[in-house]
Amino acid sequence: MRKKSLTIFLFKVLPTGLISRVFGVIARMPLPGFLLRRVIDWYIRSYGVDRDEIDWPQRGFRSLDAFFTRTLVPGTHMIDADPRSVVSPVDARIDMFGEIIDGVTMMQAKGVCYSLRDLVPSAMHERFIDGSFVTLYLSPSDYHRIHAPAGGRVRGFFNIPGRLFTVQEFMVQGLPGLFSRNERLISYIETQRGLVAVCKIGAMNVGRITLSYDPIATNRTFRRRREVLFGDDAACPIAKGDELGVFHLGSTVIMLFEKDMITFTDCAVGTKVRVGQRLAEFRA
Repeated sequence: MRKKSLTIFLFKVLPTGLISRVFGVIARMPLPGFLLRRVIDWYIRSYGVDRDEIDWPQRGFRSLDAFFTRTLVPGTHMIDADPRSVVSPVDARIDMFGEIIDGVTMMQAKGVCYSLRDLVPSAMHERFIDGSFVTLYLSPSDYHRIHAPAGGRVRGFFNIPGRLFTVQEFMVQGLPGLFSRNERLISYIETQRGLVAVCKIGAMNVGRITLSYDPIATNRTFRRRREVLFGDDAACPIAKGDELGVFHLGSTVIMLFEKDMITFTDCAVGTKVRVGQRLAEFRA
């Protein structure tokens, strides 16, 4: 216990943002092919990446970041076709799900909670009072692209600068409000049944989170809180399973749903899910 407390303290005092930016710069640097192949082979063996699913570029990857943000062989992900279904936006492990407690509190881990208002620090959080949430953890072995959990229109995004603590299990259990302290990039998707917020949580060495519909990127040297809401004529149509953004290494996604919007049907804490796999369905 003392060792975990010391580790958490060290993360609090370390300049994790600067470390992550340096890591990101290194990851994006082109490397000699023979060296990069060895590093990628080591990574695949160490983390159990499924080599057969990777859509290998004809000339190979040019940087570590290109490998981290790799695409997969077409057909790897099967998107649930039921118009009522809400699907996983990522390949990940389900860490927590359920109703938002007393309207404004979410479970981070057993006995550890955090505030909806702290996670979404704007008036938009009011849309999700008494709603539902699900937390999805991406491991280093997982595919790092993020997809739409349902069809509709992207109504904007919210970039919230913050810390970059690791989101490993010991930190999730030991640091209350971890997800609302870390840097976040939230996408708002308006569906026919209500609003969904896809909250992409930054973490240690996740040097950047990018969007597929806007050039914004997180963890820049000069950062400011910025919420952009699109008007009707600027909202971006998006189909279930379309790409929404990219983690430039793994992290965590938290999805928020409005009150009485969904019923969880295929969720169990600790299980692995894949992009397009049903998690819930819209209520009638």
